[in-house]
Amino acid sequence: MGTTEVPEDPGKIISFSPSFTDVFSALGRPVDVEYRTDFYGEPGPWENGDSGETLTYPMTGTPDVEKVAEADPDVIFAGYLPDQATYDRFNQIAPTIATVGSSPMSDDWREATTVAGDILGRSDDAKSLIEDAEQAFTDAKENHPALDGATGAFGQISEQGLAMVTGDADPANVFPTDLGIVIPEEIKAASLNGSRAFISEENTDLLNTDLLYMWPVGVEAKDVPTTVKGWDQLTPVKNGTAFLADTDAAMAISNPTILSVVWELEQLEDTFTALDDAAE
Repeated sequence: MGTTEVPEDPGKIISFSPSFTDVFSALGRPVDVEYRTDFYGEPGPWENGDSGETLTYPMTGTPDVEKVAEADPDVIFAGYLPDQATYDRFNQIAPTIATVGSSPMSDDWREATTVAGDILGRSDDAKSLIEDAEQAFTDAKENHPALDGATGAFGQISEQGLAMVTGDADPANVFPTDLGIVIPEEIKAASLNGSRAFISEENTDLLNTDLLYMWPVGVEAKDVPTTVKGWDQLTPVKNGTAFLADTDAAMAISNPTILSVVWELEQLEDTFTALDDAAE
């Protein structure tokens, strides 16, 4: 949305971005004001919860720009912004960083960590954080050889049906790709916009992947078998390799941070073990 010159070691930091909020915390310099949507207003279990102040705004709306201006920030890490006009309004208040990385919806956790390290003059520390997180991915792959080349599908269950993630740059697909998991071409081909594929009841067999990661929204986990036609007959369900995410787990993978990705790997350990067992 524009090129921004960010001052080194800025005085007051406002962050709307989970990635930047977490990495500044991990580097020992918590943000001064953290904005969260009211949908996910409490810190996740991987977070340090040490922001100077935490405010919420409606998930379906935009933050109060005047209130942001009153805080008199030196830099704003905005994350996803709906349009250029919103970016321009923030950038008039203080140098503003929109999403970094290839996805317009959320920051790439590696790039966010690198940028934060550069801003704080702690590039080596940021590099070490990335190396530690990437080692967690390496350890998972070494401990669970069935991950390499396994097929996987990632999506959402609601009363309206099934929506699967299809975009290669979407964080929910980058995470499994980093583990060697392959998103089937049949699922990608079902997408009309390259980002999401809506799966009809007649096509739930597309979910017969080695690993299935689904987030029930507005549907209790116990009700999934009656909500999704043929759920109990799906291969990953029978093999124990279907993971039903709660909101914490879903946020950790859809808005990944230097802290959340390691936590997410820990949550999936039993599913990865079941994948190994099914491959024998």
